[in-house]
Amino acid sequence: MNREVRPQGNLQLAGKLLSGILVAALVVFAASCSSTPKGSKDVVAKKNEAADYAKLADGFYFAGQYLSALQFYGEALDGNLSVDNVEGAIMARSSLGRVYLTMGSLDDAVREFGDALDDARVFGKSSLLALCMSNLGELRFAQDRIDEAEELFTAAEPLAISDNATAALVAHNRGMVAKARGDLDSAEALILKAAAANEKAVRWAELGSNRYVLASIANARGDVPGAIALAGKALAADKAAENVPGIGADLQAFARLRRRNGEPELAFDLYRRAFGVWVGFDRVDEARTCLVALGELARELGKDEYAERFTELLGRLDGK
Repeated sequence: MNREVRPQGNLQLAGKLLSGILVAALVVFAASCSSTPKGSKDVVAKKNEAADYAKLADGFYFAGQYLSALQFYGEALDGNLSVDNVEGAIMARSSLGRVYLTMGSLDDAVREFGDALDDARVFGKSSLLALCMSNLGELRFAQDRIDEAEELFTAAEPLAISDNATAALVAHNRGMVAKARGDLDSAEALILKAAAANEKAVRWAELGSNRYVLASIANARGDVPGAIALAGKALAADKAAENVPGIGADLQAFARLRRRNGEPELAFDLYRRAFGVWVGFDRVDEARTCLVALGELARELGKDEYAERFTELLGRLDGK
């Protein structure tokens, strides 16, 4: 259950060019495997093509380019369906649902997650079923249907035992439910468990999300120095993952904490960096929040020229 993000500018032209290059390369590869029986060769090539599309989509997703991610996850789904690769199709639908959830397109996320879960129940692979249940649980959580989310995460937990990544995801999500209910001790224990598994497996983006939530738990307890340390670790993990939305969220959280800790100069620098990230892919609400804080801090620090500049930028952002 990751930090909330919204859609960005479309890279469809670049996506089409990359798509053409990728398909051409796969055609050459398939043609070179003359020793493989034709039918088998075609199926393998199509599966490999779908896997490459999914990998390309992953890159767009972590770069915050959600429309391009949707395009290539859709290509992966079509490719898997064309050769009846059920597991691959379930994973592609799950990825589509995650992008829609990240964008706030909940109706589309309901469709993709629901179809993936229905297929996973028939397919019968426990860890895959656990993943689909966890995904749908995240959606219910986003809809403030906490009881339903908790039921899905609890049911997913025993099914995820055989898959370390899914087990860590479920533990994190159960921790988020505990945090929402105000049970900070249980939330911390569950998310620490997820973080330990993700750190050992070098899953940087997931670890960044774990550390971000741990920082918020420390902050809720009034442990601002502990929260600052965890926010710094979250930022390091998201940078290692090249997870742009995560980097922006970490910087903004880091800035809030520094400001709360009586460090306005550091907060000013962090808000400026966060603002640069949000502007880079049109996150208007977050950019506005940063500008408001920057204007306040500039006046507090006696940076009058900056204060005027941020007021002007805020007016442009609001169309004044």
